[in-house]
Amino acid sequence: MAMDIYLIRHGETDWNKTKRLQGVTDIPLNACGIELAEKTAEGLKDVPFDRIYTSPLIRAKKTAEIIRGDRPVELVVTDGLKEISFGEYEGLCHEPEHYTIPKPGFRKFFEDPEHFETPPGGESLAHLIKRTSSFVKSVINDPENDGKTFLMASHGAAIRGIMSGLLNLPIAQFWSGTVHKNCGVTCLHVENGQVTITFENRIYY
Repeated sequence: MAMDIYLIRHGETDWNKTKRLQGVTDIPLNACGIELAEKTAEGLKDVPFDRIYTSPLIRAKKTAEIIRGDRPVELVVTDGLKEISFGEYEGLCHEPEHYTIPKPGFRKFFEDPEHFETPPGGESLAHLIKRTSSFVKSVINDPENDGKTFLMASHGAAIRGIMSGLLNLPIAQFWSGTVHKNCGVTCLHVENGQVTITFENRIYY
């Protein structure tokens, strides 16, 4: 049993540009984000996707729709690909020079994930890893998916959650490997349940 899974992070948003925490806040792509998705669609135009899965958040869903183009392919919306929630901190700036988060230790999310404290009302990294990777494993383990190729449109932390779960990485290594740029694409090849990385964070623009 084998399949290929393409993971793509959504295109750029205004909150990406200003380093504001998006989480589950539904921020649309900006003009640049749409352009990045269109260029990526051109790069992926010859990939024969059998189905496209997407986070319900508009920035990922719009990216998925642009990549799909005129392919007659089903687009499935799932919370399994949704971004981590930052709870009460969403909309605040995490950039050190313009930091507006009330807790000074939030940067541990990026710099020391093992000791990151979940924001009030937010989702823990452990839960993110379980939620996202469990969804991808359900696709991998479905016998009907043998020989198929899928696109999954998601988010920066969510994709690291998927990779952490599939590769059995400890939370301390959550950010190991690469952090996807906007519209960065990673291709996973699955053979008899074993996941290998064909390429990671490939840019088409």
